[in-house]
Amino acid sequence: MTRKVDKESTAVRLRLSAAQIKILTPGIGLLVESYEIRQKSGTSPFSYPFRIFPPPRAFDRGCYDQEFMEKVLSLRDSLKTDSKNGRRVSLDTIELRVAIFGIRAYIEFVRLQRRQQRRKGRKFKASAPIDERTIALLKAMSRRVILSLERHMKRTNRTSMKAIGKKGHDALLASWKAHLRWMRLHIAYFKPLGQPVHGLRKRQQKDLDELMQMAKRGLRNARYQQPSDKDLRRVMRLYAKYSRQGRQGNWTVHSLVENKQRFDNTYHLAHFVIDHLRLKELSKS
Repeated sequence: MTRKVDKESTAVRLRLSAAQIKILTPGIGLLVESYEIRQKSGTSPFSYPFRIFPPPRAFDRGCYDQEFMEKVLSLRDSLKTDSKNGRRVSLDTIELRVAIFGIRAYIEFVRLQRRQQRRKGRKFKASAPIDERTIALLKAMSRRVILSLERHMKRTNRTSMKAIGKKGHDALLASWKAHLRWMRLHIAYFKPLGQPVHGLRKRQQKDLDELMQMAKRGLRNARYQQPSDKDLRRVMRLYAKYSRQGRQGNWTVHSLVENKQRFDNTYHLAHFVIDHLRLKELSKS
């Protein structure tokens, strides 16, 4: 989604104290670090394990938005200061939402560390122990900062609606919610895991069978030669891997299999195969 809106017309100026910055920095830094690891390796240690615990096919995985992600990255730089009195910043409604999410994500991360300490016991002796009092204090301090940011967010909501209209503002927030869900699942998933899904291997093989059939139909429609089943299955495994890593956007394995008769789905798969195999285009005569 392209949003050509002047930030100065929608942002508000506010002063962040040193104490507020101290609460904000760890969460934003955690999000950025997790994202950068994902960019380098294809996945983050704090992502939902889609392969081990595959969600239902109608599961909403969110939608990545590059512009919103850039706001996360720039916010980290905006918080850097050597002053003991904090600093003044200019933030729009999305940046304030990023800041609030970062604070809440960091609390969940600390809880995760607490669970790991309990589970591993003595192995965590060298690290600083995290007790319930530490978490309670962090939550109380974070709550005060969140309340302050939410007051400023009401101001940015008004400036945003004035600049782009209510419909534009609603569309902006809808896109933000989709990106927020993407971040929760791909770079900020700190929840305990349940039991593995039984029959996972069988389900994955069945999905690969469906993808192969769809790709074959797409290749016939595009008038390209059919690859061997061995090569096609290898490419479909690669597609499934890229899909789990979020590199295919909304074209997930589950969404494709769920709508296997749609022309655009078979077209998408066919051209993924064409890009990864040397296939000859058939004569149109």
